[in-house]
Amino acid sequence: MAVIKIIPSKGRIKNIINYVLNKEKTDSRIISGKNCSRQNATSEMNATKELYGKTDGISYHHIIQSFKPGETDPQNAHRIGKELAEKEFKDHEVLIVTHIDKGHIHNHLVVNSVSFKDGRKLVSNRETLREIKRESNRICRRENLSIIKEPYSRSSYSMAEYKLAEKGMPIWKEQLRMAIDEAKGHSGNLVEMKEYLKKNFNIDMKIQNKNLSFLHPEKKKYCRGKKLGHAYTKEEIIRFFEKGPERNMVNPGLPYKDDGFKMPKIKSVGLARIGPGIESITNKISGDIKKEKIRVDRKKERLSRSREKQAAGSRERER
Repeated sequence: MAVIKIIPSKGRIKNIINYVLNKEKTDSRIISGKNCSRQNATSEMNATKELYGKTDGISYHHIIQSFKPGETDPQNAHRIGKELAEKEFKDHEVLIVTHIDKGHIHNHLVVNSVSFKDGRKLVSNRETLREIKRESNRICRRENLSIIKEPYSRSSYSMAEYKLAEKGMPIWKEQLRMAIDEAKGHSGNLVEMKEYLKKNFNIDMKIQNKNLSFLHPEKKKYCRGKKLGHAYTKEEIIRFFEKGPERNMVNPGLPYKDDGFKMPKIKSVGLARIGPGIESITNKISGDIKKEKIRVDRKKERLSRSREKQAAGSRERER
């Protein structure tokens, strides 16, 4: 059976979707969208938030469903992830991506915090995790997948934490790891990383002489980075930052500063000097933007009509 981890985030949906769609981790055959297209998941999820005026607070819920090494293949794992999304998040947009870059196959489910059906926000708590875990176990049991009795890496997980996961309890250390991984990818140094953790996850970070310590929002004591694993020590994180943009070639992950690409500074010399082709390219980009806007507007209109129809049905039943 798969191990389930979940973490709500106030971060930008664009960032997490860029991360899960990293070509070093997956391929197009194991990427799907539920109630959204896989190509435009970011804009569609954001359109839903804007429609209901809920663009602040928790932005998305990130769920990881990991399978025992060697027990299933990417296509089957992806199918299981899609079924889990359909059963547990009927009224929410979900991007399902299967990663194959590690020793174990695992699914990433990025769930929009706002329902496209009625605008309600998804609540993530212990009972939510239990329910997702139960459904995942049911599907895996049907597929004859075994129970994973030990963690993938003893350096990262303790057996006590793993037993908590099997009971459907949140793993606070794993939540810290996931938050730190995201913060590293969107920061250029320790100070920026500290600010990102506080702003997006309400996690306090202490930068000490030899160590980094992190305070989970539900805990009273700081946890040193080395307790989370070697990759979370001050020395390793500084080494990660020192690699700069090239670090993604060694350790693919969240792209630095959204996409890791900066436009070169070009002096304005006029269209004539650049060449006639630039005008057609500009027109094409403008056309693509207009098409995307029309598509998003149409989806907003469909959502609005659905909401009005639901409200009319409620009024009719009250009569």
